[in-house]
Amino acid sequence: MSEHTYYSIRTGKNKNTQGFSIEEIKVWFARLYEGLHEEGYFDESFGFYCHAQENYIEGVIKKVELEIFLKVRKKNLWPLEDKISRFTEDDLFDIIEFLNVHVSKPIRDIAHDYRGMHWKTFNKVEGQREFRTKVNELLNAYEK
Repeated sequence: MSEHTYYSIRTGKNKNTQGFSIEEIKVWFARLYEGLHEEGYFDESFGFYCHAQENYIEGVIKKVELEIFLKVRKKNLWPLEDKISRFTEDDLFDIIEFLNVHVSKPIRDIAHDYRGMHWKTFNKVEGQREFRTKVNELLNAYEK
């Protein structure tokens, strides 16, 4: 299935056809991460707060900031929402790779009435595939 090219891009009238700056890509990546986080794609690795049980359910990685420091060998990359505005291009691509290693698609859950989901089963391969698809679509809009 081919991707549809919209009118303003097709006709050359869209001023953004040359792509977006790293600053804009960082903003949109933060939103992409936020959406996947809310959907439970990082619950298995990083844990989550369970409102029904009123406690934090630990993930595989107990200290995300420490894990990033040990694997990426950089400080001040986590929490992403607070730090991303100061990321360099290298920082952004490092955190994208780190998140790709730790993303997994939530599959089976326990529904907690109106308070949301408590995911119990995850598919790492499917989560990584979906993550890469979304990230690559965003990075295709990068001016570089």
